[in-house]
Amino acid sequence: MRKTLQNTLCSACITGLLLLPALGVAKTYKWVDENGVTQYTSTPPPTGEFKTVKPPPKPAVNPVKAQGELQKRLEAFDKRREEEGKAKAEASKQSAEVAKTKENCEKAKKNLEMLQTKVRIRYTEKDGSLRFLGDEERQANIKRAQDAIKSYCKK
Repeated sequence: MRKTLQNTLCSACITGLLLLPALGVAKTYKWVDENGVTQYTSTPPPTGEFKTVKPPPKPAVNPVKAQGELQKRLEAFDKRREEEGKAKAEASKQSAEVAKTKENCEKAKKNLEMLQTKVRIRYTEKDGSLRFLGDEERQANIKRAQDAIKSYCKK
């Protein structure tokens, strides 16, 4: 969309620049032909009434300068849009980190509760065999769960 607008404005500026010398030198005549069609020409009609049309005023702003200003505005717009995208990505990242921290907090609390309330805790080893958690190992896991709660469950 932006390129289309930019191309259209550029074409209009170039066309205007090309027509300016012709408008300044030649007169334009307005007249109605025998078929009732309004004609605009650089020569008066051979017969009949006509009016001389004044050329439009010169542009208030230099078209080349206007094109440069437009380009600067488009670049500033692109920069702002990029910065907004980065800010949204950063906010999304922070939101995901908060959610992960909350999830880790909940897991640590459940783990601690299980370690403190269950009498016998059974684990499945990598080879598929079952084993029960010993008292020393249970105390070490309770300590790790408490440390995880301190780390993840900050209020």
